[in-house]
Amino acid sequence: MTSQQHTSSRRRSFEVSVGAVGAVAMAIALSGCSSGPDYQGTCMDRLTQKRVTDHHCSSGGAGGAGGGNYAWWYTPRGKNVPAVGQKVDLSKGSGSFTAPKSGSVVRGGFSAKGGSVGG
Repeated sequence: MTSQQHTSSRRRSFEVSVGAVGAVAMAIALSGCSSGPDYQGTCMDRLTQKRVTDHHCSSGGAGGAGGGNYAWWYTPRGKNVPAVGQKVDLSKGSGSFTAPKSGSVVRGGFSAKGGSVGG
C-alpha cells in the first residue's frame, strides 16, 4: 500500500466515523423529544375501579368536588391506560390519584380504546 492509498483509506474511515457519530447524536436528540405528555389523566370510578368517560370528572365530580365517586387517575409515560369500561391497574407505579408535581400533564382526551401514554 502506498502512502497516498494509506492516507486516503484513513480519511474515508474518519469521514464514516464522523457521519456515524452525527447519526447517533441525532438519534439520541430525537429520542429525547416527547410525543406526548409525561402523565395522562383519565377519569376513573373509584367504586368500580373502572375507567369512565372524561365528562364524569370534568363536570364537577372529580376528586371529591361535588361529592362524586369519579376522580382523575394519572398514568405515567410508558404505562398503559385501559379502555373505557375496563379496570384501572392500581398497582404501584401504574398511576396515582394525586396530580404529579412535575412533568407535563394532560387531563382527558385519551383514546376510549386505551393505549400507552406518550407513545
